[in-house]
Amino acid sequence: MFLHTPTIDTLGTTEGRFASAYREVQLGPVGLGEVTFLRDLAVTCDDVGAYYYVHLPLAGRFDSRHRGIDLSHTREATALYRPGGGSFFGRWAAGYRALCVRLDVTYVNAALVRVLDDSAPARITFEHTVNIAAGFGRGWAELLLSVNRQLGKPDSLLSEPLIAAPLAESLVNGFLLATVHSHSEALRAPAAAARPAAVRVAVDLIEADPRAPLTVAMLASSCDVSVRTLQNGFRRYLGMAPMAYVREVRLRRAHEELRAADPFAESVAAVARRWGFRHLGRFAAAHEARYGQTPLKTLRG
Repeated sequence: MFLHTPTIDTLGTTEGRFASAYREVQLGPVGLGEVTFLRDLAVTCDDVGAYYYVHLPLAGRFDSRHRGIDLSHTREATALYRPGGGSFFGRWAAGYRALCVRLDVTYVNAALVRVLDDSAPARITFEHTVNIAAGFGRGWAELLLSVNRQLGKPDSLLSEPLIAAPLAESLVNGFLLATVHSHSEALRAPAAAARPAAVRVAVDLIEADPRAPLTVAMLASSCDVSVRTLQNGFRRYLGMAPMAYVREVRLRRAHEELRAADPFAESVAAVARRWGFRHLGRFAAAHEARYGQTPLKTLRG
């Protein structure tokens, strides 16, 4: 089957959607989907569209050409498609299966500003391929694949705002670290430690409402420092990352609630869920490691 569409964004509105099976989830600025092609398909587009796209191949073959360059897709390296770069051609063989990642351009640019603490960085210029066999690229790919395992589950963590917002932020930041671009050197340079006042402000915000869908970017913006600066400050003064501190506070509040609860009217699972712990086994292990007893024993006094 051969198709022509204006952009990759509009491919799903054409008859091409019948050539594949697709399941997806939208995490704010990040779209994730696992696609399986049921028949051979070739597509040409006038432009990629309004997003960055990355395919992580899981099985089969995919050939493409973008910005006048032939691009390959393997378990070691894959292509990065960028908007505004001209025509795209793709050929998928029947049986090809991949994890498709779609990232909002505006959010990616804003994330770079937050991380670098630069109010107006130059436009990001990316290389055409992403190394997913080593370094940050491999770590980012493994994170994406772990998220993919949650797709379609009735009790998926991806539907929880406490999980989805920080996860989306991590996926975008991971993308910036995994790819090679015009700001890679600055991004990987050592950051200054946050002044203690900024750390105190962040701690106060966390303690005031630990059940809020907090992210490092939100905290850094409230403290008027960059993401990396806040992360460095937390590690220097508290010995942990900001989101690790959030989890510690939520664990402490859950423990306090268990101690005060009526064991005949309350359950460990309900308390754990209220504080953002969807996996009961991990919650129990973290609670016992921190407080020396199981959550159930704490509830029963």
